Amino acid sequence: MSFHEYGITIKKNSGQVKTQCPKCSQERKKKGDPCLSVNIDEGVWNCHNCGWTGGLKKQNNFMQEKAYILPKEINVNQVYSEKLIKWFYDRGISAETMIKNRIAEGKEYMPQVGKEATTIQFKYFRDSKLINIKYRDAAKNFKLVKDAERIMYGLDDLLGKTSVIVVEGEMDKLAFYEAGYKNCVSVPNGASNLKMEYLKDFPEDLEKVYLAVDNDEPGKKLQEELSRRIGRDICYRVAYPDGCKDINDVLISYDKDAVKHCIDNAQSYPLEGVLNVNDFDVDIDTLYDQGLKRGNTINHNSFDNLFSFASSQLTVITGIPTHGKSNFLEHLAMRLSAQHGWKFGVFSPEHYPMQLHFSVLAEKLIGKSFRKITRYDRMTKNELGSAKNFISEHFHWIRPDGDVYTIDAILETAKGLIRRHGINALIIDPYNKIDANIGGQNETNFINKFLTKLTIFKQKYDIHIFLVAHPRKMQRLENKLYEVPTLYDVAGSANFYNQVDNGITVYRDFKAGLTDVYVQKVKFRHIGELGKVQFKYNLQNGRYSEVGEALDDKSYLKDGQESMLS
Repeated sequence: MSFHEYGITIKKNSGQVKTQCPKCSQERKKKGDPCLSVNIDEGVWNCHNCGWTGGLKKQNNFMQEKAYILPKEINVNQVYSEKLIKWFYDRGISAETMIKNRIAEGKEYMPQVGKEATTIQFKYFRDSKLINIKYRDAAKNFKLVKDAERIMYGLDDLLGKTSVIVVEGEMDKLAFYEAGYKNCVSVPNGASNLKMEYLKDFPEDLEKVYLAVDNDEPGKKLQEELSRRIGRDICYRVAYPDGCKDINDVLISYDKDAVKHCIDNAQSYPLEGVLNVNDFDVDIDTLYDQGLKRGNTINHNSFDNLFSFASSQLTVITGIPTHGKSNFLEHLAMRLSAQHGWKFGVFSPEHYPMQLHFSVLAEKLIGKSFRKITRYDRMTKNELGSAKNFISEHFHWIRPDGDVYTIDAILETAKGLIRRHGINALIIDPYNKIDANIGGQNETNFINKFLTKLTIFKQKYDIHIFLVAHPRKMQRLENKLYEVPTLYDVAGSANFYNQVDNGITVYRDFKAGLTDVYVQKVKFRHIGELGKVQFKYNLQNGRYSEVGEALDDKSYLKDGQESMLS
């Protein structure tokens, strides 16, 4: 790929240039303003007006767009064997449904058995173009086309629909089709993959989404993650008669009317603000049997005993400028992503250009210096490639359109990241970069409404929000040191203490070379308790270690996460 293919016009062969943005320049009053910064050598760009970022398809470029292959169309005029027709008939699927859904039959090499086998071929189309094929042999081995894009099965059937049924397998999609429901799609790889990259094609502005997944634990996890990303306000849970695992079982064991009954009796998620015991009776039983569970810990013994990180929480982090509150938050984020797979949306306008912020995170991930400094162990090119791959998967930067950052714009972008990438947490660093156009209201009312929006968002999408907020100007003590700020010292309002779930203060003792981390508020006792932990800071990699811990300089990457660079 070239810059020209993306509509980017440049006249130099190397270095950094500014040019017009093909996405927004034509819509601006000053069309000639060069708002797109392009790094020609790295093959990346960033628009300072509309926020469009991207990169050429270069190996291990952490901003790259993935390239996919297209499978060849085969068995277009398929004549089915009697054996295949009977196999589908025994599962309630007619030959007419097979033809309508372009089922194919043919030989295909299956790696599970190490030879060619007769396979059923489910073809995945988008806009009538063949995107992928799933092969299934008689032993229930499956494979998709290597390096082809993974999309939903039956995607074209959703055109113009206001309600959609989502299932876990191709046979369930065919079962619904057989029962007269043409508005059904299947996820491409069952409940095993919760990355859900296929949701990028999922229609917007739907009125109803029926989740008809398998009645087992993986299916329940898939249902919960789909509802979180799509939005529980439009999702309905489909249940099956006793003894049925999925909708194909319902069709086989009963009839088409039973399938219709399952859809007609699908249960909505609780209406926001209105709850009934029946809405959370399962949760009550779980609470009774297992008790309250703590959140995720970060493998710092003293801190873990004090505090944990759970979903649907709002945590404010404060501290005097230069005391390391953002740095400590990045340390927490990297450990949560490496140890528990958390994915983050990051709004941090003070950390631009983005490549510098990336270098900070890369040091924390790899455990070595990004910079070329003689006294430090520097990460290799291969380790840099690994960092690009990992950070690309777990961190997504938010830059709303324009130069004014409103909380509504940030949350709207975060909502898109939840659907497409499944982020578990949102970082807003800092609060004072949010547009505070309070209009006729006082500052206290503005902050109250601001925090209320965050509270509603984290509850609706089951997400942890980290909010960095500066304290008001602190007075020095007689020893010329500052007092440790509390949440009541955050500039603007006491609501920063009253309305949040958790409060953490980062305070650096420059003379002792230590950082004190205070947990100053914990709303729920099972999450943690109040207290203080002392950390020492590693200048080489930006990590924190508890006083008494060994130096933390090992890579966080696990087996299989290493770079493919040679």
